[in-house]
Amino acid sequence: MSRFRARAGGVALLAFAVTAGPAFASAPGVSVGSVSSLASGARAGTVRGEVVNRTARTVIAPVTVRVQRTGAKALFVGRTSVTVPAGATTPYAVAVRLPDGLSRGNYYLAACTPSSTDAHGLGCATSERDIRVHGGTPVRGSAVRLPAKRTGAVAAAAEDCTSGARTLAKPGDRVYPDIGNGGYASLHSDVFINYDALTNLFLPGTHVDLLQRSTQCLADFSLDFDRHNTITSTTVPGPDFTVQSVTVNGQPATFTFKQPTYPGDPNGQDDPDPLAHRTGLVTPINAANPNPPACPPINTQAANQNLPCGETKLVITPSAPIPTGTDFTVTVNYTGRPGVRPSPTGTEGWFRNSTAGSEGAMVTSEPTGTEAWMPLNNHPSVKPTYDIYDTVTKGKLAIGPGRLVSSGDDAPSANFPAGSTSYHWKSSEPIANYLVENSVGNFDYTFRDGANDVVYFEAQDANITPARKALNRVAMDQQESITHFQESITGPFPFNANGIVVALPSASFEEEMQTKIVFVGGTIGGAQGTNVNTFAHENMHQWWGDNVAEGAPKLMWFKEGQATTAEYYQTALAAANAAGGQGTTAGDAAFEASLVARFNQNYNSTSTTFWNTAPSNPTSASMNGTSNAYTRPGTSYLALRAILGRENYNAALRHIQVAYRGGSMEEAPLKAEFHKYLPNQSPACHNKLEEFFKQWWDTPYTGSPAAGNKPQITGPGLAGGGFYDATGGCAPYGVDVPGAAGGEVAATLSLTLGTPATFGTFTPGVEQEYATTTTANVISTAGDAALTVSDPGHLANGAFSLPEPLRVSLSKSAWSAPVSNDRVDVAFKQLIKATDALRTGAYTRTLTFTLSTTTP
Repeated sequence: MSRFRARAGGVALLAFAVTAGPAFASAPGVSVGSVSSLASGARAGTVRGEVVNRTARTVIAPVTVRVQRTGAKALFVGRTSVTVPAGATTPYAVAVRLPDGLSRGNYYLAACTPSSTDAHGLGCATSERDIRVHGGTPVRGSAVRLPAKRTGAVAAAAEDCTSGARTLAKPGDRVYPDIGNGGYASLHSDVFINYDALTNLFLPGTHVDLLQRSTQCLADFSLDFDRHNTITSTTVPGPDFTVQSVTVNGQPATFTFKQPTYPGDPNGQDDPDPLAHRTGLVTPINAANPNPPACPPINTQAANQNLPCGETKLVITPSAPIPTGTDFTVTVNYTGRPGVRPSPTGTEGWFRNSTAGSEGAMVTSEPTGTEAWMPLNNHPSVKPTYDIYDTVTKGKLAIGPGRLVSSGDDAPSANFPAGSTSYHWKSSEPIANYLVENSVGNFDYTFRDGANDVVYFEAQDANITPARKALNRVAMDQQESITHFQESITGPFPFNANGIVVALPSASFEEEMQTKIVFVGGTIGGAQGTNVNTFAHENMHQWWGDNVAEGAPKLMWFKEGQATTAEYYQTALAAANAAGGQGTTAGDAAFEASLVARFNQNYNSTSTTFWNTAPSNPTSASMNGTSNAYTRPGTSYLALRAILGRENYNAALRHIQVAYRGGSMEEAPLKAEFHKYLPNQSPACHNKLEEFFKQWWDTPYTGSPAAGNKPQITGPGLAGGGFYDATGGCAPYGVDVPGAAGGEVAATLSLTLGTPATFGTFTPGVEQEYATTTTANVISTAGDAALTVSDPGHLANGAFSLPEPLRVSLSKSAWSAPVSNDRVDVAFKQLIKATDALRTGAYTRTLTFTLSTTTP
């Protein structure tokens, strides 16, 4: 693998899956700033871009171009070199041709140049447009459905146009009931941020272009945007934004901000009753308010229940209603201060870093913090693709999701009198609301080209102490090996990049931002900064939570349980390695023993609160509880692995990752997928598995666990009641009793011919070919059968025979399996020439048809 090092000081370079070439004496601060895409459908052409030289001397920059995709080796497709004066930008052009034999997939071009005297240092850019070979592959799985796009002109006047829903929560939902918006699906988001890192302000020109598709005729619709809240800290402030304008398809739209309303309010989402728009955790909120909550409180304290919700719904009325099935783009222009928002699970959003020399911000947003820095449809089931365009204070590095398309320094402007640096990051894979990364600052960073063509990105804040950086790197340098190990369990890595950002600001938690995991407080887990299990947990989220998201906030346990098993697997791997390694008898036994011991330890907990909260029914405050969101679901997955068997369980995980990629999952489909992989498919075992899910995921228990107040169904070889009975069945949920029924089949070869064939009357002296048919019916119980006919010879009338032979053909003459009442067409032909002498009377010939077999 290649390794790249640089320091962010006005330079933002990304090395994409390019193996080290010959050693070039190239100066630091040289990079490819951009590379164009091939024309749609083209396999060859000229790509163009710029090489940026930020050094104080002229350089000759060799540019190599490769084509690549996740899971395939990068292939060279072209090269050139350009002379770039000191502190200048020079255009380049490269003739490229895609190799023959590329397998189906979504590829892109990467153009790179050496950026330092270390030949392994590269500065790269990638093509904005994907190359879809053989049509490419869908970014969403077969179980993920986008609404259909209507074709042709549609008049909204012909439809009943109404307001889009201002939540995606169902009536009765109490967990973050305020987030998400209905009436449309989100397809793609272009985010343009002009950020002054020194003042922590979004400057003029900041806007989002959100491509949506309507699912109803919309009179108006909404977005989530927390433009101002109650956090008054000056170090990590709340947002303070102003929306300048909103357009829909380029036409001015009116807008206003409104409070959310509790889901299912019979008086509608504009209910005039103030009690319909209050904070709360449970239903009813409290004695003063019988309604369900409309939004979560900032914490669990009684004083913060039943308070007015903030006006976080940006309600937009287009100049004309939007017909069903219509793609439309909403543009929101805004400026001001990004920030964080409070919630009962912690504070999340845009964390300012005011440390001198590291000014900027870090983003961790679960579950709703993204709306504190950009307007969006803020729900985990909403997953558009993204392009992030950051223009930041010159000398800062902006880190976004996916791959870097381009970077470059800009001339001074009204926003940035001293100049700025711009970055374009692209994620062709859909991203859930809280996983959009966009951190800015001064970072030391490296890039590694992985064996599976995944680019591994490592960034640490420049002001983290060298000793701490070294400790962090112990975990960071294991990311590729951890990823490969996790691939053996849950399938191929789903993205073209994977990375780590270690930032200085403190936050409530580290977070699995898609393709760029963010660790907070300058450390990767724990005082020593080497908590590999924590790292494995966050890395597993790239599959569970990122590629396949939870369908609603209350399903947080679905993905946290899988991430918790990653910690258990990592401990088991260490045990296996100590015993001889995976693949050895002793090593594999140690691996399984470690998982059994972990299950038994968790299951035998004596805590009287461990089982109190059902994972599937938390409040907004308890949805990330240690036991109900992490340990209990993770332990249930270990039991499920024992029930299905390791291979079946892993196959189920891999199938989910393919079928639901780029989408989200609810509890019922999750259960259904695991049912498919149950080894014993009897009704009894399906009933018992359903009860297993109910006990582990849906049931709260109170009282002493020793008294049976916990799930009783576990798995084979585990503590508790196990799963299968002594016969391999699932009593008492049904009894599987072997039974038998049968009968004998006598050896049979039956051939029945239809009505005898006749040519009719032959006409002397006239050349003509006569034809006739009959049928045969075949019945055979043999393993194979063949139908033959004896030599047709010549038709004869006493001593007189026709000169031309009789010809016979069969429509079918061989069978490779038993057959019953199979019809065979038998065709006869007879040629009579003009000179053939014909005798008065009947011409006939007896033939023998034989049905035979070699395997009776």
